[in-house]
Amino acid sequence: MLLDMSMSKGDRGILAALFAITLLTSCSSGHSARRSDPICDASPMCTAATAAAEASAADVAANDAYEAPRVVTQSDKTRAKFALRIAGVESPYRIMSAFVLPGQTLAVETADADAKSSFAANASAGSLARTGPHSWHWTAPSRPGSHRIRVTDKTAGESVEVRAFVLQPYAGEDSMGSYRIGRYEREPLKGNPAYLPPRGFVQVTAENVDAQVSPHFKLGQFLCKQQGPFPKYLALQTALLVKLERLLEEMERKGIKADTLHVMSGYRTPHYNSTIGNETSYSRHAYGDAADVFVDNDGDGNMDDINRDGRIDNADAKILYELVETVLEPGSPSHMHGGLAVYKANAAHGPFVHVDTRGSKARW
Repeated sequence: MLLDMSMSKGDRGILAALFAITLLTSCSSGHSARRSDPICDASPMCTAATAAAEASAADVAANDAYEAPRVVTQSDKTRAKFALRIAGVESPYRIMSAFVLPGQTLAVETADADAKSSFAANASAGSLARTGPHSWHWTAPSRPGSHRIRVTDKTAGESVEVRAFVLQPYAGEDSMGSYRIGRYEREPLKGNPAYLPPRGFVQVTAENVDAQVSPHFKLGQFLCKQQGPFPKYLALQTALLVKLERLLEEMERKGIKADTLHVMSGYRTPHYNSTIGNETSYSRHAYGDAADVFVDNDGDGNMDDINRDGRIDNADAKILYELVETVLEPGSPSHMHGGLAVYKANAAHGPFVHVDTRGSKARW
């Protein structure tokens, strides 16, 4: 019998075992009248069949005991063994950011931890108070800046870091220093509080522009494209970061690998939004929970051919759209729902997908 060596070790063993059983059956049938004859028991056919059966059984047993090493994915490296709920937004990641005003209290609690685990937390600044076995309140310092809150599962020896950005308060000014903001609408759209003007902005400097805000995204990726020196200012929300991280995970499950997404447009000041001809004064980009993104692994500033059909077009952006539409939003809490749209390529840019976390479904 010839075995196909392209077969797995286990499959070859099973096939060899079946062949050996056939030989044994033939041997037994052909010599049933002389079953006690020692010459028959020691015949070459019987001996070979017995040896083959024993070897195949051992091979199958060894194969069953062997477990192939599991492929380590991006999510294995970026997800913790427990999740944190940060101001009501659940994050399973080892690093996540939160955004608070000076003196504001931030609620932090474990979301799915083992009840037997023992937790501890510490903060690089501000005041941290335990409110339960798995929960804390952190009071931000009085000055803008960034600080670290670390929650540790002492039982498992694993930590999760919250990077807390204390915002520069905003009260509707046209500019923050020399950085032009423009004017927000005083009344929220249809009375929806999600459209209230931001109460503060992250101050972005040359020193913190590359700060990691989540496992795969940096602060500077969300800066408005308007020109000007540092410091600059932006609004950003935790829910958007979680949604983008989850999109990267779903892409990986589909075989689309990327170290990050290219954020073509993140935060936009109302001033900048008007200069690019955006007719709405309620763009979610002005509230820090929207991003126009695409996959750009080759760094050429355009969407990659992620469906490998030899073209870069809407079909590539549609893949990201469908992952959000069919995988991310269904079953997610309402604050993870939002706007979703595919934009075609034009003379200024390639195809991309708009994603936001406005808290209600919107498609266009």
